[in-house]
Amino acid sequence: MEEKLNIAEIDMNEVKAGDVLLSYGDGWISDAIRLVDGGHYSHAAFFNGGTIIEAGSRGVVQTPLEKEVSAQKYVDVYRFRSDSGMDFSSQGWPVDPVVQRANYYFEKGTKYADNQLYLVGVLIIIRKLPHDRVEKAVLRAIIAMVFKLFKRIFDGKETKSVVCSELVYRSFYEAIPEKKYGLSIKGTLAPLKTRLDSLVENESGDESSDDTELNEMIEQAEQMYWKINPHLAPNKHEINSLLKAGNPLVAAEMVSPHDLETSPNLDLIGRIKKIQ
Repeated sequence: MEEKLNIAEIDMNEVKAGDVLLSYGDGWISDAIRLVDGGHYSHAAFFNGGTIIEAGSRGVVQTPLEKEVSAQKYVDVYRFRSDSGMDFSSQGWPVDPVVQRANYYFEKGTKYADNQLYLVGVLIIIRKLPHDRVEKAVLRAIIAMVFKLFKRIFDGKETKSVVCSELVYRSFYEAIPEKKYGLSIKGTLAPLKTRLDSLVENESGDESSDDTELNEMIEQAEQMYWKINPHLAPNKHEINSLLKAGNPLVAAEMVSPHDLETSPNLDLIGRIKKIQ
């Protein structure tokens, strides 16, 4: 995945309250997220006007903007625009409710753990099985680690992880009861299980023993995911209805950085310049 080209650079003082910061960090997990998510980013955060609110390994924390820019390979700024074209400067669309909701998750000491492997697991097993972009050996290793994580969560040995992009999505969606700030997400529910069989098919259409093992690992991890999240288990009629309606609002934990990147309610403003 190549970086986005021709992005205007902006100074840190141009970032405004309510902006969504999508970034790409160092490490193989960040690479895996970009690979399976199909986007340009591995992390998402929210700017409240003074600092960043993000879900990290220590829970929901505040991070200085300059520290985030320094830590990531690049940080891009996205700005809210409603379905009717209104932004936070428009009458009747104040940014305060969204900021307050993001601050709420920090102030209550939310024990969210941005376990990136959890996001990788959701993307691979439930959302966007990347059979055409990930080698089987790599996929098998990731699935094995994700299954262990899912099992620890199910057994109560680890707090259920909540990803960074979920925090951003919730800050908008939960801002006011009318949900008018909710970010539209395209295609999150479609399709959940349409091509499991094709994941392990080789060119001749035959299955090897290695393919069968991988398929079984995916099936086990998928079943464990639904045990953790029975309320999200797929219902064909419900999914079809949501897709027909345009699927504007979705299960928050299934929102990824790429979903935010492609949301029609977030406009790309620019890439923050690094301090030299």
